[in-house]
Amino acid sequence: MKKKSLFVIMLMLFSLFLMACSENDAEENNTEDVDNEQEEQVEDEEPVNEDSDADAEQTTTLTETEAIDILNDYRDTFMEVVENSDNEGALQGYETKEELKEDFTTIMSDVLAESFVAHYFEEDNGKLYVVATEAPVWFDQEQEYSFEQVSDEEYEIVQENSGELNGNVRMTYVITLEGEDWIVSEVRSEELNTDTNENDEQDQEPSEGDSGDEGEITDARAEDIVRQHLNIGQNSEINVVMDHNNEEGDFVVQVYELVSNGETSHTATLGWYIVDKDDGSVEEMM
Repeated sequence: MKKKSLFVIMLMLFSLFLMACSENDAEENNTEDVDNEQEEQVEDEEPVNEDSDADAEQTTTLTETEAIDILNDYRDTFMEVVENSDNEGALQGYETKEELKEDFTTIMSDVLAESFVAHYFEEDNGKLYVVATEAPVWFDQEQEYSFEQVSDEEYEIVQENSGELNGNVRMTYVITLEGEDWIVSEVRSEELNTDTNENDEQDQEPSEGDSGDEGEITDARAEDIVRQHLNIGQNSEINVVMDHNNEEGDFVVQVYELVSNGETSHTATLGWYIVDKDDGSVEEMM
């Protein structure tokens, strides 16, 4: 009887031991599961890139050297198109102005590309031709200039330029960030009057059709203002003709030459100029 009781007690102790071991194993499994979940969460989390802010700042920073390269590409893109034309001025590789504009927008804004296509090229009999006119005023890195950051996504290069047709002008080339690329978004031209030119204008008598500095600007006066601006004499073979008034009421004046080709002739536009209706200031249309 005693042996049977002792056996029962031992059996009960063994059962309690097994139950304790099972609970310990369960706790260890739960602990391992928690640890595994924590490890998986750590692995799933993307590492913080400490350089991301620096990369973003670097993307919107334009160096002076990079700006000059962009202006050179802007010039080369246009000149390569012009130089790739036959003896009659017909472009090679382009059939429509839209195709030409698409190439220009790789380095300049839509507005500037549209202006270039409209001003320097014309369509005739299904072909594109180069208009015989003076080329745009390009940036010259050999001459003095200023480089300025206007905002995080806009820079300006300003340079003064002197030429027989354009006179003394201050050119402003605006470079902006479009998407991931820097492009030339705008080119501004501002006339610079030297002391000599100002004195000459004061000494000159008003010409026929000129109502004087204080009077209303007429078509004839607008033409004279452009002649004085470009130093074109009255007897010059270069024609200065008032063409129309723009939406603001300013005078749009065409400067051109007549080019003879055997028995026929055609006009070769040298430039378009806007004369302000209020103060008579002159600005070249780009």
